[in-house]
Amino acid sequence: MSVRASRHLVRPALLVLAKFWEQGPVKTRLAADIGQDRARKIYKELAETFWQGIEDLRWERWLFCEPADYLPEMRSWLPRADQLLPQPPGDLGARLASAFRQAFDSRRPWAAVVGTDAPALDAQRITQAARGLANADVVTQPTEDGGYALLALKEPVPALFQDIEWSTPQVHEATVSRALRLGLTVYSLPPIRDVDTLDDLRALGLD
Repeated sequence: MSVRASRHLVRPALLVLAKFWEQGPVKTRLAADIGQDRARKIYKELAETFWQGIEDLRWERWLFCEPADYLPEMRSWLPRADQLLPQPPGDLGARLASAFRQAFDSRRPWAAVVGTDAPALDAQRITQAARGLANADVVTQPTEDGGYALLALKEPVPALFQDIEWSTPQVHEATVSRALRLGLTVYSLPPIRDVDTLDDLRALGLD
């Protein structure tokens, strides 16, 4: 059997980078407005709803956890992960590149990093993203604040995550620009809202 044929016998991978909600700071901008305890509760609820909403037999869910010492707690909190792994070291770009590399080392036909804090990101939108990969090298699900809630690839592109100013309103634009400079084609879905601030919380009716 050829490598090309064998690639399609394994499911794609959704790569979820998540923090254990009880440890360390979460949603720092939101916490500045509503306090860390409430921000933790909201982060927990968003992640749980998202995790349930992306369960689908068409793909695997890979959960990259932080802190690494809390993998058993993460397994109980967000159950039935197909892979449960510690988050790779480094900045966000390095962690994303490493997560994609691990997925493609196991011959996934495609992989997508997905955020846990955009309520509109569900199995239907992930399916749309997967279809977009038929005609594009990179598919993104932008968020209204300039970031992205999903980025899907058909092969590893570590350079895509280099020299990006993370946690800024230019993340999506900079990522698309970098992809184009690398000679990649890009397809972007319509923007959705994620939860980073009190305004986001109120706009989504979650306050």
